[in-house]
Amino acid sequence: MHVTTRLYWLPKAGNRREEYEDAAWPTRALQTAGATFRCAVADGATESAFAGLWARQLVRWFIHSPLDDRPLQEQLAGEQARWLAEVQRKPLPWYAEEKAANGAFAALLGLHLAGGTDDKRVWAALAVGDCCLAQVREGAVVATFPATDAGFFSSRPYLISSHPQRNAHLAAQTQTALGAWEPGDHFWLMTDALAHWLLAGLEKGAAALLAAHSAASRRVFAGWIAGLRDDGALRNDDVTLLAVTVDA
Repeated sequence: MHVTTRLYWLPKAGNRREEYEDAAWPTRALQTAGATFRCAVADGATESAFAGLWARQLVRWFIHSPLDDRPLQEQLAGEQARWLAEVQRKPLPWYAEEKAANGAFAALLGLHLAGGTDDKRVWAALAVGDCCLAQVREGAVVATFPATDAGFFSSRPYLISSHPQRNAHLAAQTQTALGAWEPGDHFWLMTDALAHWLLAGLEKGAAALLAAHSAASRRVFAGWIAGLRDDGALRNDDVTLLAVTVDA
């Protein structure tokens, strides 16, 4: 199995690069081969403290930790402890300490690709919140997860917390999906603003536009996103697109 990735990301319009609070893995363009491949994106909630740090921890956890049958809340205990230790190392004013005490929140989408032979070309995905996956074959979107249409998105998605006591409903809110891939398939892993735009515009050629820009330079991609924001077609939020192509 041969995998190629391209990564595009932008902070909100008007924000600095260091204020970007999404995350992705791999963190750069990549070409690799193997029996399996994992990738992920996460979207840190701006209103929570150190959300970008938590988003980065979540994608690294998905990539590097063996997934098992334990509840997700148990599997994330180590990451929650590491997040707290990192935050407590930082000198904070009192109001930031109070905000940090409530924990950080983030959405997560992870994709696992496996196989190479005809009967074992499978993908599996895990999602909490409103990051989304689209599988594209010969220019057409053949599957999306966890959203199936633009009505999926809301202003209050369920998110994973860095605070153990704030994940009481995490098991019920964790979604999984399985599918098959064919050589040449593309997988787009997106944070919510771009995913919402895509699903709202599928019948208006949005998939073709995103396909063209998923192969463009970062400068061209950034200009395209700026135009969508200026036109009011795309909500002003951090944008992340991890474009993955898989071949036998």
